[in-house]
Amino acid sequence: MSQTTKTGTFNSIAGALKQIQPLLNQITQANSLTGLAEAIHSVLRKDIDFKSTGFYFIHPTTHKLELIFAQGLTESEIAEAENTAMSRHPGWVIQNKQTLLRNHESSESLQFQKRLNLVSRLYCPVIFKNECIGTIGVASDQINAFNENHVAFIEFLCQISAVAYENIIQTLELEKKNERLDLAIEALKFGIWDWDLEKNILIWDDYMYSLFEVRKDDFTGAFEAFEKTLHPDDQKRVNMELQECLAKKTHFQSEFRIVTGSGKIKRIAAKAKCIYSDSGTALRMVGANWDVSEARENEVRLLHASKMSSLGEMSSGIAHEINNPLAIVHGKSHQIRRLLAAGSVDSEKIKKLTEDIDHTVGRISRIIKGLQSFSRDGSTDPFETKSIKALVEETLAFCNNRFRDHDIDLRISEIPDHLEIQCRPSQLSQVLLNLLNNAFDAIHKSDQRWVSVSWVEKPGSVQIQVTDSGPGIPEEIRSKVLEPFFTTKEVGKGTGLGLSISLGIVRSHQGSLSIDADSPHTRFSIEVPKVQK
Repeated sequence: MSQTTKTGTFNSIAGALKQIQPLLNQITQANSLTGLAEAIHSVLRKDIDFKSTGFYFIHPTTHKLELIFAQGLTESEIAEAENTAMSRHPGWVIQNKQTLLRNHESSESLQFQKRLNLVSRLYCPVIFKNECIGTIGVASDQINAFNENHVAFIEFLCQISAVAYENIIQTLELEKKNERLDLAIEALKFGIWDWDLEKNILIWDDYMYSLFEVRKDDFTGAFEAFEKTLHPDDQKRVNMELQECLAKKTHFQSEFRIVTGSGKIKRIAAKAKCIYSDSGTALRMVGANWDVSEARENEVRLLHASKMSSLGEMSSGIAHEINNPLAIVHGKSHQIRRLLAAGSVDSEKIKKLTEDIDHTVGRISRIIKGLQSFSRDGSTDPFETKSIKALVEETLAFCNNRFRDHDIDLRISEIPDHLEIQCRPSQLSQVLLNLLNNAFDAIHKSDQRWVSVSWVEKPGSVQIQVTDSGPGIPEEIRSKVLEPFFTTKEVGKGTGLGLSISLGIVRSHQGSLSIDADSPHTRFSIEVPKVQK
């Protein structure tokens, strides 16, 4: 073949390809149908003499045939050409997947084609995955303007265009996914970050700066710049969690406080995954942060409401627990006054009476202290070592009389003094009280009425079991009872929050709250590690 010239002759395919290589790159790198058409036009204009072009493509999103590019036409003429394309030469090419060459005027010519005297026309199909997705066309005002060489050349361009079309489809799909992702991130208010571990460079998206209230110019991109935003009490823990994640090759998940640029304290949740090299070296960590301050405040309010609800249910029993020792104090002090009035000062007897009073006042004091501890928000308290025995006894002080008044046998297994766990006592006390309240509500009208509290020591953890004389929880609702607002109690009794709040508390202790399906009676088990890590 001869090289393409303005007269339409070819001398060398190799020379032609070398000449148009940069333009072919434009075709394959196009990221839109308009860009693709413009690149094709540049290639054609360089080597073929024509007066008009028309590039029709079936749009990958709308699936409509569109005139993507046309030369020298008004908007109304472009609309006319597009609307009638399927009934003319472009439609025939698309339907038959064949090239069409006409070197003389056609009776079907549109007005603008007649105006421009477009007597020679060449349309070639663009085939993608065995489907014709468009046509590339050229037209000239010269008779016999195109030959088989032009056909071969434009068909070659059509093949390249099909590859470019696939790239455009993938780009459009990626853009759609990114748009949906951006919309989701914006709606959920997530901040996305990417940490290059080798270079110690943190890349934040725009929302991260808004979330942390940090100016872009003030953020160096080093990990230390993020570390400075952490609340001083959380810095060491977050660093340890990151190091543990990298050492164990696990996903990073944490919750911490930050001090924003305005001095405001926010509670931030974080999740991330690490990307490793083939040799196992950690290369990058990619993650998301979001503000959970309001959610945690709501949880605290719900927690407090649940506590007050529990105390309300136990109020009569608590009053009885206090009134009984007060009656003892009153009686002992009356005995002392009688002895003094009779002039009989038996020092040993008075000493014994005052010791009884001291002991009883201590009992009242422990109940009041337990109430104070239980009613306060302990969600941010540091973990402390607490004996299981003391935890159970302090909780039972709120409800002993309630069970006794309803003739419910409260069975408490002997707990050794040495059995200890690290916990937030007021929180675990609430979990235990919730379980005891639920057990009471479930069986207080039954023929058999008993509730037992037992324990099981395991390697590294302790399990506290609350079992009642009920027949167990039906299998069909077993998976729902720990969900928020689910309750089997009658209307007006119970919020449906007790168990879900208890589950959250136990999980914050790295433990579990479960229903023992193997027990013949209703049994809930709280299992927490002996030591918090």
